[in-house]
Amino acid sequence: MTEARVRRPAPAWQSGEVVEVIEETPETKSLRIRLPEPAAFLPGQYFNIRIPVEGRPRPIQRAYSIGSSPLPSVEVIEVGVKEMVGGLVSPVLVRNTPVGSTLEVRGPYGSFTWTEEDGGPVLMVAAGSGVVPFMGMIRYQRERGTSFPMHLLFSSKAGEFVIYRDELDELVSSTGWLGVSHTFTRDPGSPIPRFRRRIDKEMVTEIFAEVRPRIAFVCGPPEMVDDVERALLEAGMDPAAIKTEKYD
Repeated sequence: MTEARVRRPAPAWQSGEVVEVIEETPETKSLRIRLPEPAAFLPGQYFNIRIPVEGRPRPIQRAYSIGSSPLPSVEVIEVGVKEMVGGLVSPVLVRNTPVGSTLEVRGPYGSFTWTEEDGGPVLMVAAGSGVVPFMGMIRYQRERGTSFPMHLLFSSKAGEFVIYRDELDELVSSTGWLGVSHTFTRDPGSPIPRFRRRIDKEMVTEIFAEVRPRIAFVCGPPEMVDDVERALLEAGMDPAAIKTEKYD
């Protein structure tokens, strides 16, 4: 006789207060939200946020990755929001959600996570706001005090659109375990990026040979994620060691 599977109850919706708004780029903001009922989460997970939308009978919800670390506290979570043209939720969160606002949030969710138990070296490949869960992982390692090698391959349109740019620069210079390779798609004159094109097979193969990752994470648009995963497999990486998360 097999034991019945025990299902955990779904997280309840709760009203969180926006206690800080950080402008990361011209189209991206980080919202720090204090939860009345803090929920333990793992680096890389996400919360759902729902808001009322005029003309819609029910609130519209979207998933947003957590950019903060669960250490030292889970009372305030930070989510990264990039404004999507024509979106129903992200423009409201980016343009019309000041400090003091209340947001309905529910979570955490997701298995796209890293902790010290997963080990390293770790390769992270991100496009745009796909970097948000990776920032949660990086900040967690900093707070945890571990030093597994981590390397972030990060595609942005241009220098002003690099999310967390200053903090990433500081972490690279101060930790010794974090490396970042930028690639820009619309800023040919900038001295910042290592590459100047969209992430492709050749780029991934080059970084893979340098990092020799034990585990890899890929987050971004579906086509990019699929292409990177294929390149990692062709480079010889174990399929079980590749975790992916796609956004539209």
